[in-house]
This record gives sequence, structure tokens and C-alpha cells, in this order.
Amino acid sequence: MKKSYSQFNLLSNKLLYGTKEKKGFFDYLLPKYRYLQIEVPYYEFLRGEVFVEDMKDLFEEAPQNLSLYHLIALLYFDFLEQVKKGAKYDQICPFLISSKKKFLEGPMVQKRVLKQLTSNLFSFEQREEEIEVTSEEKRAEITLRIKESEIYRGEVFLHDIYPYMRGEELTVEDLLVILFMDFLQSIKVKGNSSQIMKAILLNFEDYF
Repeated sequence: MKKSYSQFNLLSNKLLYGTKEKKGFFDYLLPKYRYLQIEVPYYEFLRGEVFVEDMKDLFEEAPQNLSLYHLIALLYFDFLEQVKKGAKYDQICPFLISSKKKFLEGPMVQKRVLKQLTSNLFSFEQREEEIEVTSEEKRAEITLRIKESEIYRGEVFLHDIYPYMRGEELTVEDLLVILFMDFLQSIKVKGNSSQIMKAILLNFEDYF
């Protein structure tokens, strides 16, 4: 199997060593949390913060401690909820593959390369090569506090869909970035939605 589906290797460790840890009463009352680190373009970080502030301004019931961390975590929890309800892999995987190329990889350019077929026969073939970016874009690091069980569920999902990903690999951290970036892309195109904001606030009450 793939070496790791997150920085914590939860699934790999369970498969290698089994589950030997016994849970006590307080383990159920106080679930274990992990801290995931992700990076996003700095503008997207700022745009996400503005969206969160918009929610606080528009809705009196919005908690004052609502932050960008909560927004990204809620997008992840909602995605996992759709997976639990039976979201179709033939719909999810193309979205994840295209989103990985759009949000996680550098821009690509197509080149025509002359390829020798025989000693006196040549042919052109198309190749995609990543464009080298000379000036590094400023990025922001975000720390997410998420239950270990939710990270583990994400790793299991990524392992399940790997055969349908055409060789593309993703981690839970990658998935978090994709969901956040895709959400912001929708906001930029369609503008703020009070209906979406209300749904986010309702989910906040359930998860936090």
C-alpha cells in the first residue's frame, strides 16, 4: 500500500502493528486530537479570513471565536459525511484528480518533442512539462486541530479510492487544501451565499 496518507501514518501503523492500545473511560470523554499543517497561497488565506469575518458581520449567532481553521475543518467534516452517505467514487475521483493539478501542482505547458522511431524515421509527440516558477509565491501555513479518528477516516477513504485515481496520490493534508481552495473558487465566481453561511454555522454547533 501507499506509504502514508497523512503525516501521522495512522492507517499504515494500524496495519503494521495492529490496535494494541486499550481505551479507558476518559478516552471516550476526551477524544485524541492531532495537529495537521497545511500551506495555501497567501491571498487565499486572506480571502478565507474575509469570508469568516463576513459571516460574523452578517449573523449575530456566529461565534466570535469562529476562525479560518474552523471553516477548513468543517469543509473536511462535511466531505467525509458525504462519503459516509455513499458518495460515488466515479464522481469524486475525477474532481480530486483535476483539483490536484489545479491547486497543488505547478502550471504545465505542452511541448512537441521529436522522437526517433527507427534509424531514418522520426515522429513528434506531445509532452506536458511543469513550468519553472522563478519568483516564489508567498504562502501561509495553517494549523488544524482535528480528532485523530477523523484523520484516520480520511486516510481510509484515500486508500479506498487509490485504485480509481489513475496513479495520482493524495494525503489528508492535500485533501484539506483542495476542499478549501475549491470552496474559495466557488465564492469568487458566485459570491457569498447566506444559505451556505447558515449551513456552516449549523455545522459549527455540531462539531465544535
